[in-house]
Parts: sequence; C-alpha cells; structure tokens
Amino acid sequence: ILGVRPDGTEMEIYTHGLRNIYDVAIDPFMNIYTRGNTNDGGGWNIRFIHQIQSGEYGYPVLFKNFTDEILPALVDVGGGSGTGALFMDDSTWPKKYNQVPMMADWGRSQLFIHRLTEDGASFKQADEEFIKLSQISDLDVDASGRMFMAAWDRAGYKGNPDKGFVVRAVPKQWDYKPFPVVSELSVGGLVEYMKSGSAVARLHAQQELITRKNGGNALLEIAEDKSLSLASRVAGIFGYAQAAGSGSIENLVKLAGDPSVKEWVLKALTDRKSQAVNVPVEPFLEVLNSSDDRLRIAAMVGLGRMEDLDVAAELLKTEVPASAVAPVKGTEGPHATPNSEIIPAHIAVRSLVKLNAVEACIDAIGTENSDLALWALRYMHDIKAVDGLLKAYDKTQDKALKKQIVTTLARLYHKE
Repeated sequence: ILGVRPDGTEMEIYTHGLRNIYDVAIDPFMNIYTRGNTNDGGGWNIRFIHQIQSGEYGYPVLFKNFTDEILPALVDVGGGSGTGALFMDDSTWPKKYNQVPMMADWGRSQLFIHRLTEDGASFKQADEEFIKLSQISDLDVDASGRMFMAAWDRAGYKGNPDKGFVVRAVPKQWDYKPFPVVSELSVGGLVEYMKSGSAVARLHAQQELITRKNGGNALLEIAEDKSLSLASRVAGIFGYAQAAGSGSIENLVKLAGDPSVKEWVLKALTDRKSQAVNVPVEPFLEVLNSSDDRLRIAAMVGLGRMEDLDVAAELLKTEVPASAVAPVKGTEGPHATPNSEIIPAHIAVRSLVKLNAVEACIDAIGTENSDLALWALRYMHDIKAVDGLLKAYDKTQDKALKKQIVTTLARLYHKE
C-alpha cells in the first residue's frame, strides 16, 4: 500500500508484503483494512488484514518460511476474490451496520461485514455475510448516507458494455438530506459539518477548511475541543497538520499532553517525513513503555521517520515475545492467526531498519536486547553489519548466540 499526496508528491510505501489488494477501508482513527490473496500455492484464499504503518506482511519472500517476521492477517476466510472496501461510518445507518469494515468479494458475489474487537494494537474479527450481489466489484457511500454498489454481473474477464449495473442501498425509514456544495459554506458552516456523524461529510468539510484563510485555526479549535466526538477531533488534528504545515508542530506538541488524543497527535506530527525531522522526540520516547500498545506503536512508527539515530537504543529495549518462533522447515507458518503481542517488536524492527541503525544493533549483540538487534540486522545489507557480526561471532563463546549470528549472516548473504 502506498501513501501519496493529492498532487502526486511524497509517495512512499505504507505497508509491504501484500497480494492483490484492490481497495482499502479507512476508519475515522486511521486504521486501514484490506482483503488480499494468500501466497502462490496457497489456494488463492482471501485474508482480511489490519494494516499497521511500516508493517511487513510477507508476500512473497517471508510468507511461508518466516512467519515469525511478519504481521499476520486477522483471518483466512477461504477462496474468493476481494474487491471493493469501505469502512461504514454514517450515523444515519443502524448501529448493527455502522462502524464496521464492509468488504466486497467478486468471486463469492457477496458483501461481507467484519466485526472488530480491540486486541492490543490490532483487532480480532468475526465475519458475516451482508448483501448478495452478482460479482460485486466496488462500493461507496455519499455524505447523505446512500450506499452504492457496482455489480460486474458475469461481464467476463475483459468486461462487456451490455453487462453490469449499479444499485443503491439505504436503511429502512431513512430520510434523504442533501449535502451542500462545500465551497459555498462559511468557515462556521464547515465547522458544523466537521461535527457530523458522516465520515464523508467530515472529509469534505476538512479538505475545504484546509484551503481557507482561517481554516487552520478552526481545525485546531476542533482538535482541542474535548466536548466533540473523538472522530471529529482526530479529523481536526490531521486537518490542522496539513493546513499549518511545519507551523503546526508547536501546537500539536502541546496537544500531545491530552491523553485522549495523544496517539493521533503523534501520528500527525510525523505524517510528513519532510517535517518529521523538526519534531522533538521527547513526546514519543516517553510512551515507549506505556501499557497502551496503540500509543507505543504510534511512537515507534514516528521515531522511525525522524532520522534521529539516538533513539535506536530505546527502540532496542522492546521485548521479543516467545511467540516469535520460525515454523518448522518445510511447513507453512501461521500467516493468518492474530498475534497482537508480536506487533511492538515487529514495528521496533521496522523502525530500526528505516533508521539504518547498524552500529546500535551491533553493539546490542550479546546483551539483553540481542534478539531484537539480530532480527533487525537480517535486513541491513551494509558492510558494517557484516563486519560487526563477524567480530561478535569471534568474541562470544555462547554457542546459541553463535548460531543466531550465523543465521543472520546467512540472511544477509541473500537479499530478499
């Protein structure tokens, strides 16, 4: 999955190791959900995945034999063809069908709902059938709450101008309320739509406020207003960061003192790598030992985007859980079994690699942080890494550590 600005600049990899991702569903709190296929030879099964920024999901090189190094999917639902995706966030819809990812499956001609429960920094899920539609290929919802679904309807692999249709779905006893032209609204009017129960309405109001002369101040006020819904405040935080650019850093750092929004403030502060280098590291370092894994992950991802090698020693303190075990040779590991306890160590490794913290990782070999350091060194194709590993091998008499070092050198010999 790539992230890119509307003008085509600042394109970067958001997550890696996915197969046949057709669409993404994004919730109000910047969680991303997808459906994708399994590995070659894996039956073309469909996996429902929670995407965590900088995460490695394994396809194709780590998928089978190195599942201890990837973030697993939440479930393998069997055969199918995942297509359109939507996170339904519209208060005009009944509670049962609101605040859920909806995933279209072209192969099964079925729209699915995935019901989520928090699990550490990720989720566990329960999937269920929702709407049957002939080879459903996409879906979307407008700011009034109307959902539209596209049906391929046996148009073949090349398409057919005489096949296919679009249907509209709305809840029973639903009343249509037109959405205004946002460019015609005052700043005050846009602020009111930022309080809407519709994610689409908030998005269009936010994007318009970003372009307005006093829009940045209005977005900051929304971000700071504790009487508003969390969804509105998060939209205000990210909108303000875009509107004010590097000028937002000081106020966002202050807002990080509010624990109810700190996770999203940290994400917004390092959202643009060009500005992340100017952000102080202290708000991130102080939560690395938090009991809130979501907050820890936001901090770890941010530290990996700051280009400050001094933070490597703190990232290396992240514990590698006992569940980080490679599968038996010749067997396929658990690529679709949720394992929330692996996420902090995984993201710490990804940030160390982004920082190219070779020296810090070499220095940690043989210490209490050795396991995480050697994990990160597997991906650091740098002569300093090789030389440091060879010296560490000669220095130690610990047979288990020698084996770990040889394994790491073997990984560096091949570049995935």
